[in-house]
Amino acid sequence: MALSDVCANLGFMTSYRHACIIFGVTAFCGCSSTTSDNVATQGIHADIDVFANGNGTTVVDAELEVGSDGLGRTSLQLSPGDTLTVTANGIQKPMLEDFSFIGRFRYVASFDFDDAGTMFTVSFVRNNGMNAPNSNVTLPDGFNVTSPQSNDVFSQADDIPIVWTPADTSIVPSIHVSLSCTTTSGLMFTDTDPVTLSGDTGVTSYPVAAVIPIGTLDTSRLCEGEVHFSRSQRGNLDPNYGEGGDIIAEHIERAQFFVDLSL
Repeated sequence: MALSDVCANLGFMTSYRHACIIFGVTAFCGCSSTTSDNVATQGIHADIDVFANGNGTTVVDAELEVGSDGLGRTSLQLSPGDTLTVTANGIQKPMLEDFSFIGRFRYVASFDFDDAGTMFTVSFVRNNGMNAPNSNVTLPDGFNVTSPQSNDVFSQADDIPIVWTPADTSIVPSIHVSLSCTTTSGLMFTDTDPVTLSGDTGVTSYPVAAVIPIGTLDTSRLCEGEVHFSRSQRGNLDPNYGEGGDIIAEHIERAQFFVDLSL
């Protein structure tokens, strides 16, 4: 998921798209909140994420906000009688408040399956006012990564072979390679680069030299590498959310490797 504003998710796709950064007592973003009974559905913006990370589970999280201006949005805490639920494979679960941080309220539910093609439907039902019962998205294909493997050790001159299945799907994966190395002063430096793909080919490679961090590195220590795979797609957000938003499903996988700078 792309970073949408200063309160956006820190990292590639984690469950929490919004995080407020505070410097001293000054808020870098608004981080204000109110209860949902103060706001009509036509004034609500919804961000809903559905993601699976290869461990057999799927997490659904949602944040409701007032307004369409990213930095100016006000987070909504659900009032009694207002509910968020999610349904998949005939199972309906309530979305419960989770990871409320500096005035940001998020609601989460999890499922013990992550099958590609599963549809998730998120329903917002009001005690008073217009409901938004039908935001839905389908989980894309996941990844079976056969290269790199966690015991692979590469040299600076190597290309990292990257191989995954299934291939030839309708969604071109997003792949990033990162490498973390220790400096001679004991600090950890990390570099991350995207891998350019022409399609969902199932195979590519990336040069180790392109992701070696800048700095005076300790060549006696192995660098730790990771390949991050992602397939994501947008679904259909219920049009009753008058300020719009997104419902996005993502399947992610990670593969680790090492680099020996002394080779």
